[in-house]
Amino acid sequence: MIIEHLTVAIPAGTQAAFIAHDAAVWTATLSRQPGFIGKETWAEASDPTRIHLIIRWETRAQWKSISPDLLAATDRRMEAAFGHPVPVLSCADCEVIG
Repeated sequence: MIIEHLTVAIPAGTQAAFIAHDAAVWTATLSRQPGFIGKETWAEASDPTRIHLIIRWETRAQWKSISPDLLAATDRRMEAAFGHPVPVLSCADCEVIG
């Protein structure tokens, strides 16, 4: 299993809206992709404005096979729904080893 770990900064006052739009746009799109297992959203304890998106994939090849056009279109839909861009602070590619 592969973990896609994204970190974004979302002010506390907009987190509920972000989570709702993220589920409706990104999670809905990703869940239709081969290899998608699931997704979790976490708030960082030391900085609650940092939101961690943990996306589980069966294989790296399945994750990376998603069309760049689909990703760009989904990002545009998310920006339109949320009202502004959501910059990704970091993206880690992790493999479950145990």
